[in-house]
Amino acid sequence: MELLNISNVKPGQTLARAITNADGAVLCPTGFKLTESAIERLKNAGVDSVVIEGGEDSGPSMEQRIAELRERFEGIDDPIMLQLKATIEKRLSFMRL
Repeated sequence: MELLNISNVKPGQTLARAITNADGAVLCPTGFKLTESAIERLKNAGVDSVVIEGGEDSGPSMEQRIAELRERFEGIDDPIMLQLKATIEKRLSFMRL
């Protein structure tokens, strides 16, 4: 699996995770093979990134990334920075599923 910015997605790639809108409605199901028009519709719907099947094994595992994130924010008590950490951790946790 690989998380890609929607602008880097190419037709023919297959979704490893379903794409949903803010209300939870499925826009594209897991296993959906992306087309040029589907990518454009996702962009227009405000989707910024997708998880695709395959991809290169680039870098550390999600568990390692989360551990590094926690280490980097250790001792931080600024509420805005902690909110940023929580947002990043939530996104990384989503990738583990």
